[in-house]
Amino acid sequence: MEISNSRTEWGTWNADFRTLKMSAHLIREQPWDIVVHVLKHEMAHQMVTDLFHSADGHGEYFQAACERLGVPLEFRGAKGDLLRPIADFRSQEMESGGSRMLEKVRKLLSLAQSENENEAFLAMRKANELIEKYNIDRVEQDRASGCVYAIINHKRKRIENYQRRICNILKEHFFVDIVYSYLFDAGDCREYKTIELLGTSENVAIAEYVYYFLMHQMEILWKAHLRTNGKGVSRNKRSYRLGLLRGLHDKLDQEARERKTCYGEGMSCEKSMSALICGRDRNLEAFTKMRFPRLVNSSHQRATVDMDTFQAGINDGKRLKIYKGIEGKDGYGGRLLEEPGV
Repeated sequence: MEISNSRTEWGTWNADFRTLKMSAHLIREQPWDIVVHVLKHEMAHQMVTDLFHSADGHGEYFQAACERLGVPLEFRGAKGDLLRPIADFRSQEMESGGSRMLEKVRKLLSLAQSENENEAFLAMRKANELIEKYNIDRVEQDRASGCVYAIINHKRKRIENYQRRICNILKEHFFVDIVYSYLFDAGDCREYKTIELLGTSENVAIAEYVYYFLMHQMEILWKAHLRTNGKGVSRNKRSYRLGLLRGLHDKLDQEARERKTCYGEGMSCEKSMSALICGRDRNLEAFTKMRFPRLVNSSHQRATVDMDTFQAGINDGKRLKIYKGIEGKDGYGGRLLEEPGV
């Protein structure tokens, strides 16, 4: 294996010299998951040589090798060997139904920040209904829909309890699968814990927005809680965060029950609609297995909380509304339902 200084090729496999080359510029300038995909692309070429005993370029044997190695479709073409810009799913054109749904949800989230409590409540409820109906129709009609992923990387060695609580909300109410993984950073030679959102491009775009929105709102509401209750509660920030997310989760559960939507005859309504839909989504299941072929379930330790602060967070969480931020100045990375900012 060799690290090259090539600026024209990301990677190559030379069957004669049995050498796999990777570009140093790729390693330095691109996220590590991209580096891994390029490496797998070249490993697929090696597999064609060693297992299929063929000189097949990017044909049938190569595609079979990519299936075994879990190479994403966008990294299987002949251009996979050439240095090129990375396509971001947020900037790619979505299918018309999903695009219309996102536009309607965007407008409703703008209304959800109205000072009129009734208008804000109705807007948020309508947005949830639209997202739910879109996904029910998509799975019932068995429409083919490509899946994408978004990696959330705070460059930390652990995933906090409140981050897991946000992910539970996304999984149960926003139609995405969640995987806790890790990612190497070539810049500082360290490995960090990551959160990966998987689903259709529409659902991942919404879930990613909601994640950063809640991270941002937790800080704002915590500072307001400190101003009201004094700095004596400053050690209980974790308790407040967990309470806030519990309150929001309970509110979303209640609103989902009030919509009285149940997927399919005889289907148990104990699970959330999001969990039921994701369980029926064969494309998402296959995509998750391709991304993580050795996926295992694990548990994490429950957090101890200060009950008074936890309850204060619950009360604030039940009043929390998810709304559309100010474009480009939102404070959470510009991750809106439009193209993301820097």
